[in-house]
Amino acid sequence: MNRPQHQNRTGLVIGVLVAVFALVAAALFVWPGFLTGDDGLADSPGAVQTDDGGDTAGGGSQVADPPVPPARLDIVPMAESDIAPTPEGVADQLKKPLNDGKVQQLTGIVIDPVTGEVLWGRDESKPVTPASTMKLVTGAALAASADLSKRLETKIVRGTAPGQVVFVGGGDVTLTARPDGTPSVLSGGPRISDLVDQLHARGEQVTEIVLDISYWSGPEMAEGWRSDDIRGTAQAAQGYITLMQPLMVDADRLDPNNENSPRTGEPAMTAGKALATALGDENIPITFGQADDGAEVLASVSSQPLTTLLAQALEQSDNVLSEALAREVAIARGAPASFSGVSASMMQALQDLGLDTTGVKIVDGSGISTQSLIPQTVLGQVMAMAVSDEEGLATLLTGLPLAGVSGTLAPPRFSQPENEAGAGWVRAKTGSIGVTYALVGYVPDLDGRLIVFSFNSNNVDSDETTGTRPAIDALAASLRLCGCS
Repeated sequence: MNRPQHQNRTGLVIGVLVAVFALVAAALFVWPGFLTGDDGLADSPGAVQTDDGGDTAGGGSQVADPPVPPARLDIVPMAESDIAPTPEGVADQLKKPLNDGKVQQLTGIVIDPVTGEVLWGRDESKPVTPASTMKLVTGAALAASADLSKRLETKIVRGTAPGQVVFVGGGDVTLTARPDGTPSVLSGGPRISDLVDQLHARGEQVTEIVLDISYWSGPEMAEGWRSDDIRGTAQAAQGYITLMQPLMVDADRLDPNNENSPRTGEPAMTAGKALATALGDENIPITFGQADDGAEVLASVSSQPLTTLLAQALEQSDNVLSEALAREVAIARGAPASFSGVSASMMQALQDLGLDTTGVKIVDGSGISTQSLIPQTVLGQVMAMAVSDEEGLATLLTGLPLAGVSGTLAPPRFSQPENEAGAGWVRAKTGSIGVTYALVGYVPDLDGRLIVFSFNSNNVDSDETTGTRPAIDALAASLRLCGCS
């Protein structure tokens, strides 16, 4: 499907990102002090200045090393390329990784985002399980619907009886019960301790906590979700989702610093117990209820902006955070903050973006449901619009993992001989569920032209070093080596 040709704005928007991340990736391998020195980014775009102080010589010598001139790395935007890839060239480039037999039941699409031309496709209109690449659809819908500067508020209001407070959830799953300075998967969230400090500053004596979870509605599990995805099984204690209640701490993880930690399965109650503990009395009675309209606010904290939360959800592929953001799409469009409201509002958002939703079925916002279906045409076009900064979708790029460096593309991804050429260059959203592996992103080719891709494989071989996942990575890496004009 061709889209109208538009001005190539990717050189400045994407070029800096690619150049910066590529140099950082290289620095991690050849310059171990890159992350631990006193180096700083220059204020002017396109330049990084580094300064290494002189060290005292070892071996008991008191003679200082001679001064070392500060190193300077010039990072500049990629030059806009007029050398366009051709369908024939891309097909030839993909031939080898496609013929290795490791990628089965492949659907996919490759797009030139400058012209909108489809350079390669295989069953690209076939609806398939998107796995976590669904999060790109959620992000696109969010950008097309909500104010991305919005912050999600969690508050404590006065109850109807003396000493009673109502703990009101506002959909912020990054609220944390961890002490300040303690690491967690979802960093930067507001703290229970801040709410308690505000209560203490007012001299409030809390004798009862009421939990208000009315911000969201409907079923708390989506169709296609499994209950053992909350706590895992005896063989694999891993949690990928929880009951969707708009009041929780640390995305309901038992271990907030472990991405795959089991979840408690009772998020609001766990948050209430965390508040009671922080107040110094674990025995404070906790019940469910709803705050009165106009109740006096005693304490409140706010999340980071939605744009920051979206970047976290994409980089970490966090399912619970993605579901919370999907509900913000529904709220922004006046739909119920429920799974059915998410489905209807996200479909509407895709249509408003001009995307063909034929074959699209949205059951959740995270891709955990095996019943959601998305054709590669939709995912490819979403990524092409993001790369071209259309309809505000460039915000999706901030959270995309970098191959071989960050997020769900950190090593061992892109470390095998057949795909290592993509390390430091490919930026993409991953997906993995059941027998499905997926990868959607972009990469500059050897001519400096950005290429967008979306690949989805079923009937996978799960071997981490020789199976389908590195083979999917090899498809993306081959596009990096493309001189496909």
